[in-house]
Amino acid sequence: MSRLLAAVLLAAIAIVGPAAAAPPTGLQKDPHEAPPVPPAIAGQGYKLVKNWDFGVTVKTLDDLHREFYTRFVYENGRLDHLAGNGEWERYRDADNHRIAGNVLELIARAPRGLSEGAIESGMLRSKWTGEYGYFECRMKVPRGRGLWPAFWLNPEDAQWPPEIDILEIVNNGRDTTRNSFHNLHPGRPGDASDIATKLDRWGSYRPNFDYADGFHTFAVKWTQDRVIHYVDNVEIAERRFVWRHESGRDAGPAHVLLNLAVGGKWPEPPTDLAEFPAVLQVDFVRIWQK
Repeated sequence: MSRLLAAVLLAAIAIVGPAAAAPPTGLQKDPHEAPPVPPAIAGQGYKLVKNWDFGVTVKTLDDLHREFYTRFVYENGRLDHLAGNGEWERYRDADNHRIAGNVLELIARAPRGLSEGAIESGMLRSKWTGEYGYFECRMKVPRGRGLWPAFWLNPEDAQWPPEIDILEIVNNGRDTTRNSFHNLHPGRPGDASDIATKLDRWGSYRPNFDYADGFHTFAVKWTQDRVIHYVDNVEIAERRFVWRHESGRDAGPAHVLLNLAVGGKWPEPPTDLAEFPAVLQVDFVRIWQK
């Protein structure tokens, strides 16, 4: 699948894999305990540079807004949806971001019913930017029809491509929360960039469980010449990839995006008002760099 931006043409895709048990939302975490180094980068000289651990290092909405924007980088940071996708949501700050216990909730609401442009949802764009590293997020995705949660990396200079889509999940009745998508742009599944992959020809991974049943950790190891995708510390794809614009110029620092989109060409329209509010729960987002 590809994200298209009406004015700037965008694309997005992601990663996913095996199951991991999740603590209850209210589980108390020790704020003084250092996060464990992910197995994929252990002993390789990576250092933790960002630890957005919701309810611990990010406790309030003020903390959240110090670290994140709630709109895309386009249109001088004001863009509230990707029109080229036909999305129904508009990103807002009307109780669409909430820290509940030890998780962040991105909440899609339908206060005016189910129609294009009437749904309000939440998204985050990091104020931190950087190039290369290990990016991980632990989240639980919602189950409803027409929903489209994503975790991805996009150039800070607002020029596209490239894009690294760590995770996308849609529920359109054909694709559901039982499979996930993990793609790079430019690129396509099954081309010469593949080194190793568990993805099908559409970039989809089917782990034999339902992502909506619990929390899972999605990650990429991004280096100068390749991207490796992980789900719950299991490698699901390794591909050659160079972070550059179509001109051949290095695309520079990237920001991190988390969003709960609704409707559009790929997820198709939501069908049941009772499935709203829909909630994407995020335990943490961490960035490690050499």
